[in-house]
Amino acid sequence: MSASISDSEFSITRGGFLYRLLKTIGVILPEKPSILRQILFFVLLSYIPLALLSLFEGLHWGSDIDIPFFKEFASAIRFLLVIPLLIVSEMIVDKRVKLTLNQFERSNLLTESGKAKFDMARLKADRLGESVWGDLVIILIIVLNIFFQIHGNTIELTTWAFPNPADPYQHSLAGMWAAYVSYPIFQFMILRWIWRWIIWSRMMKMISRADLAVIPTHPDQSGGLGFLGEPPMPFSIYTLALSLVFSGIMAERVIFQDLNLQEHYPLIALFAILCVLINLLPLIPFISVLNKARLQGIYDYHALISKHHRAFEKKWISSGKSEQEEILGSPDASSAADIQAVYEAVKKMSPYPFNLKSMMATLVLVLFPLLFVFGLEIPLVDLLKKLLGFFF
Repeated sequence: MSASISDSEFSITRGGFLYRLLKTIGVILPEKPSILRQILFFVLLSYIPLALLSLFEGLHWGSDIDIPFFKEFASAIRFLLVIPLLIVSEMIVDKRVKLTLNQFERSNLLTESGKAKFDMARLKADRLGESVWGDLVIILIIVLNIFFQIHGNTIELTTWAFPNPADPYQHSLAGMWAAYVSYPIFQFMILRWIWRWIIWSRMMKMISRADLAVIPTHPDQSGGLGFLGEPPMPFSIYTLALSLVFSGIMAERVIFQDLNLQEHYPLIALFAILCVLINLLPLIPFISVLNKARLQGIYDYHALISKHHRAFEKKWISSGKSEQEEILGSPDASSAADIQAVYEAVKKMSPYPFNLKSMMATLVLVLFPLLFVFGLEIPLVDLLKKLLGFFF
């Protein structure tokens, strides 16, 4: 059995039960990404029926209910923005993952023994992506969630989904479609990306154990692994999608339920930290690799400097050579400075394959949608003044 897979065949986003189903019914065409077809399919299945049923029941606008359909923008964000974004991100993430994996080989980071382990990590990741079991477990989780929350109305207002004030748990027709079709589709999309994140994390852990030829003197100060943390990181677009959903829900509650946003600052901070961790946690296994390489590099270059300086001392001090012209014309002094600079570079080597820039890139993506939420409570001009106050 071959333990390698070509770039054209490898993918952690192409496969699974849903992928096979969409190919069977013709939504995904053979050997084509069919992104627009997928977006139209899921919009027609998730959002359009809600709009039509709300129009049919008179729940689309007006003052008969507190939150009519076309004012409840959180649903529009989920089905018209986030789902298409997650579909588009499949192609983007697939390219970024392949680019990252190819860099290990281009940078000669793989030893002879490590190449086999690296190929095995790729093969196992591809097979997990192709497996239907991940999707089936997700479907089971969603079905159980529907079973336990079939009457779950968490908003104490009449809405297009729960329009009857006498029975706040009675669904409208649009609410029934949302509960049994639209929201399960959305939940599946979100959970499927969590499964892909698990595949990515597992593959990174396996690669970190592949006897990597880390270079302590590499100018990226991460042993040649700095490309792993180069923004945007593979799952940055997923954290943006999560932020859009989170921001939509927060904004809706501020507008319709008079939510005090300041009381939820800890929750917002926790959400931002979680999004940063989504991007950084898969790289944690490389910390031990870099720590080991840094320590070994310090010992190796310390010994090399000792040999060099002893030879320098023997040549220019112990031998009695002191002619000014001779030492000024010799490259020995320059080589001493050069080797000292190399040693300092090894000491400055970071044990992390990511840096502050990696974290800030994620935070910018996460916090950008939340600016609109803050703008509901704080005037935009005042908000910009507060932001500028941190820097000036």
